[in-house]
Amino acid sequence: MLGMIFESVFFSWLSIATLLTYFIYWYSTSTFNYWKEKGIPYLKPTPGFGNTRRMFFKTSFAEQFKIFYDKFDGERFCGVFQFRSPILVVRDPDIIKLVMVKDFPYFQDRRVSFNEKKEPLSAHLLNMRGNQWRRLRAKLTPTFTSGKMKMMFSLMNECAEELTTFLEVHASRNEDLEVKEVMAKFTTDIIGSCVFGLKCNSLKDPDSEFRSMGRKVVEPSLNNVVRRLLSLLVPILGIRVLPWEVTQFFISAVRETIKYREQHNIVRNDFMQQLIQLKNQEQVRDDEILDKGNLKKEFSTNGISLPTKNGENVAENIVFTDSRLASQAFIFFLAGFETSCTTLSFCLYELAVNPDIQTKLREEVDVTLQKFGGITYDAVHSMRYLSKVIDETLRKHPPAANITRVVTQPYTIPETSAELEKGIRVVIPVYAIHHDPRYYPEPDRFDPERFCEEAKSLRPHFTYLPFGEGPRNCIGMRFGLLQTKVGVSVLLSNYEFSVCEKTKQPLDLDPKSFITSAKGGIWLKISRRSSQK
Repeated sequence: MLGMIFESVFFSWLSIATLLTYFIYWYSTSTFNYWKEKGIPYLKPTPGFGNTRRMFFKTSFAEQFKIFYDKFDGERFCGVFQFRSPILVVRDPDIIKLVMVKDFPYFQDRRVSFNEKKEPLSAHLLNMRGNQWRRLRAKLTPTFTSGKMKMMFSLMNECAEELTTFLEVHASRNEDLEVKEVMAKFTTDIIGSCVFGLKCNSLKDPDSEFRSMGRKVVEPSLNNVVRRLLSLLVPILGIRVLPWEVTQFFISAVRETIKYREQHNIVRNDFMQQLIQLKNQEQVRDDEILDKGNLKKEFSTNGISLPTKNGENVAENIVFTDSRLASQAFIFFLAGFETSCTTLSFCLYELAVNPDIQTKLREEVDVTLQKFGGITYDAVHSMRYLSKVIDETLRKHPPAANITRVVTQPYTIPETSAELEKGIRVVIPVYAIHHDPRYYPEPDRFDPERFCEEAKSLRPHFTYLPFGEGPRNCIGMRFGLLQTKVGVSVLLSNYEFSVCEKTKQPLDLDPKSFITSAKGGIWLKISRRSSQK
C-alpha cells in the first residue's frame, strides 16, 4: 500500500516537473522565430541564453558585440537574442544615422527602466524618457556650454596641480603605478569640485568618501554584476542596484550643499548652481523651455510632433525633489569620473607603448605652454595633436562599447518590409565599428593621424561614436574632453611614462565591467622627465 502511494506521489511530482520544464523551455524559446519571420539575418540562439552566453564573465560586452558584428560582414544589420529578447544590431552608418538623428523620435529612449521609489538616484537624465527627458535635457544643457567650461577650468587646473604633487614622489623613485586608480582619484577630485563645490582630497586621503562611494558603484564585483543583470533582465523584481549607503550619501551631500549655499548666499559657476536654479526657479511656460536653442527642431521631425496645448509645444512637468536633484549630480559624478579616468589611463598606456607618439605630443605641450605661459583654457584647446591623440584613444578604447536605443513606436526599416514593434532594442556596436578595418585600417594600431582633417573627410559619417550622436548624445562631452586634455597636458609636461614588467600587452578587457575597462588595471612606470633628472 505504501509503495503504491509513493509511486503515485512520485509520478505526480514527475509530471509537474516535466510540465514546468516544458513551460520554461517554451517560454525561453518562444521568441526565437522573431528575426526569421522579419526576414532579417540572425544568429541561431540557444535555449536559456540566446546568443549571449559568453557575456557571463567570459567575454566583455565590447568583444561580444564585435563577434556579432563580424559574423555578418556585408549586411546592414542583423538580429541576435539576449536570453529571449530580440536585439537588432545595426552595422550600416546610414541606418545608424536614421536611428540617432533622422528618425530619432522612433528611437528616443534608452533601454534602462527605473523604479524611482526603490532606487531614488535612478531618476537622472540618462534614464529619463520621452517628454520628461526633453524637458530635463533643455534645462541642464546650459551647464555644459563652452563658456561654462571656461569658468570651471581653474577648478580643473587646481586638481591637476595636486596630481603632479602627488605623483612627484613616485616619479622620483621610477615606480610602477596602477594608473587607472590614480586617474580615478584625479577625476573624482575634479567632479567633486566642479559638481559639488567640495574638496574631495581623493589623492591625499585614501579613505576619501567620494572615492569610496565611486568604488562601491563601479567595482566589477560578482555582487554588482549580478544585481545589474537582474535589474535589467527582470525589472519587475525591483532589485536595488546601488548600495543604500551610496544613495544616502549623495542625497545628503546635495541637500547639505544646497542648504549651505542658500543660507550664505554663495554662487559658483558649477553644476550645483544649475541644480539650485532648477530648484528655485518659478514655473515657466513649457513651450518656452522647448523652444530654447534648436530643441523644437530636433524633436519634431518626420511628421512626429510633440504634445501640444493651444497649438504650442509642451512637455511633462518635472518636480525637482532633493532626490531628483541628487540623481542628476550622481550621474554626472559617476559618468564624469569613470569614463574620463578610463580614457586617461588608456591614453597613458598607448603613449607608453608608443614612445615616439609620446615624444611628439610632449613637444607640442612644451611649445604651447611656453607660448601661453602655462596650462590655460586657450592653451589646451590650441593643441591639435593632443586632440588627435585623445580622439584615437576614444576610437580604440571607447568607454561606451555599445549604444542602446528602444523603439518607441512601430518602425519599418527603410528598403525592407520588416517592422520593428514598440519595445524592441536596437544596439549600435561602437567598439566593433571603431575596429572595422574598412574605416580604420589596422584597427589595433594606435595612430593619431587617423584624425587629421584629410583622413576624417574620407570616412563615412557615424563611424566614430564615442559620445553618441544626435539629440541624445553625451551632454557632458565638452567637460569630459576638457578634463582629459588637462590631465594629459600636465602629466606629459612633468613626467615620462613607459612600460614595466607588470604592463600587459595587449590588454585584456574586463568581462565584468559595464564600460570598456582593462582587466587587472593598467600598470606603467612613471619617471621624471629626462631634463629634470
